[in-house]
Formats: sequence, structure tokens, C-alpha cells
Amino acid sequence: MSQITKVSIQKNNKKKVNIFIDEEFFCALTLEMTVKHQLKPGMQIDADKLKEIISENEIQQAFQKATDFVLKNLKTKRQVKDYLIKKGYTLDVAWQCVDKLKKYGYVDDVEFAKRYIEISSKKQGKRLIEFKLMQKGVKKEDIALAYEQLDIDDSEDAKQVAQKYLKNKAKTKENLAKAYRYLVGKGFNYDQITLALSEFEED
Repeated sequence: MSQITKVSIQKNNKKKVNIFIDEEFFCALTLEMTVKHQLKPGMQIDADKLKEIISENEIQQAFQKATDFVLKNLKTKRQVKDYLIKKGYTLDVAWQCVDKLKKYGYVDDVEFAKRYIEISSKKQGKRLIEFKLMQKGVKKEDIALAYEQLDIDDSEDAKQVAQKYLKNKAKTKENLAKAYRYLVGKGFNYDQITLALSEFEED
């Protein structure tokens, strides 16, 4: 059993408190955590209890950072995890925060995919969108579910992208071939591209 010998608010951060055990600096906790556990000089406390408090404090701070991160705009679970790792938190703490955010509805990969698809589908095909979403950590099944919940006409989108690309260009075989390669690069499939370019006749 150890004894808390000093509790002092940090000069540069009034929301953090330095905890001294047996006359030596032991750790820094948030003021909220210090008050919650009623930590004060003269208090007897064991090592296991201290570890629990420190762990709880770390998760609390990480969760606050994660919350601020996702409130700016919607993020995927992997993006939140990677953000917290870069901030110096352990993988275990990062995933605990992700699970907590998911429980509160702040993180939803299907909803993220739906918003991304709605924004991107007017200029990119499904294959490219899927690739980019998977790079952000969204699972293939979540992407599929997002598409099921949306009314996306890939063929019409391909046609609009083709029209924009070919605007003010002569409809020659060479330009149509370039348009075909352009649409492939944008992630549209063969059938969508063929249909999109079928209305353009050679000048």
C-alpha cells in the first residue's frame, strides 16, 4: 500500500493534476478523474487501483480526442484507430474508443460508405469507389450494404462523365478510344462504358 503525498494542479494546464506517491511524482491525471476517485494527500492506495485509474484516465483522454476528430466530419473505424495510434495511444486503447464511438453512433462504416458513394458516384465508377473505400478501412460487405441502401444508376453516371469528357471534342474514333480509357480509369465497367459511348457517332 502506498500513500498519496501531494496533489497539485499543473501550472500550464488547469485541467490536469500531478499525483505524487511517497514524495515522488507518479503520474498526471485529468482533474475530472482526480475528483471522481477523490484522490488527495494522505490517501492510502494500492498499485492495482492506481493502474486502473491510469488506464481509465488514458481511455478518457483518448475518447475525447477521438470524439473531436469524428465531429469535424464522418470517419471510418480504421481512420479513428490510426489517428489515436499516431497520437501515441496503444492499439487496445484505440479500439476501445472506436467501440465506444460505434456504440454512441459516432462511427458507422456503412453510413460513411453511403455518403462517400453519393458524393463520388457522379464522377467515378463503382470499382474505383470500392477500392478507395477499402483503402479507408471499409469492409467489402459494408460497401455492398451501402449500395443496397442507395439508388445509384452507374450507367447514367458513366454517360454523364463521358459527356463531360467529350464536350467540345470531335467524336472521332481516336477521341472515343481516349474516352474509353478515361472511363476505365474512373472505375466504370465494360458494359457501362459501351452504353455510355454508344450514343456518340463518329464525325
